[in-house]
Amino acid sequence: MAKVKLDLDNKNPQEVFNASSTHIAAMATPEGLALFTTPDPSVAEYLLLHNALGTGLNLVTSLEGQLLAARNALPGLVAALKTDGLELRATYVEGKTGGDPAQIPISGFAVASTTSQPIGPLPRPESVKSVMAKFPGVIRVTCDPINGTQTYVIECRLHDEPASTWAQVKLSTKSRNDISGLISGKNYAFRMAAIGAAGQSPWSDETVCMAP
Repeated sequence: MAKVKLDLDNKNPQEVFNASSTHIAAMATPEGLALFTTPDPSVAEYLLLHNALGTGLNLVTSLEGQLLAARNALPGLVAALKTDGLELRATYVEGKTGGDPAQIPISGFAVASTTSQPIGPLPRPESVKSVMAKFPGVIRVTCDPINGTQTYVIECRLHDEPASTWAQVKLSTKSRNDISGLISGKNYAFRMAAIGAAGQSPWSDETVCMAP
């Protein structure tokens, strides 16, 4: 007497489900209904088992998709927390404490080492850029970090008004800073300099951006 070939041990869950789907479709044909009149387990009992596995497979697919989306979103979330959260908070803490190394740890931040400062003058900041920030009247100004810098100085002027003069808008230990309080729709020019043990560096080239 011939036997049914299942080979279930070598099938993964999806293949088991596919084999079951093929079986259900065949049993529902006119020939299947005529020959297998009282299947065991019954149609209802079998469908409960079949549909349970289908639900499980769909859940796994859905969760894997959510996990992949979450993993893909992590780099952006980390970058946002670094740039728009931790770095801005660090600047706030430095300003609020006046750079007092005894008070900075109260914020949960460590105090940066002041060693390894160069003896000679610092070079001017390079790759100075200004871009619109997320909020109205705010422009983000950045430059390449310069080793040995104690403070970055940022100056600003109205770019489209020839009579405008440079004015200091920020002192920060960070090479990336948000400048707020600007007039939306106005073009602003920015320049940066670095201050170290030997004094202030030359000014950078200017960068221009419209305030959002």
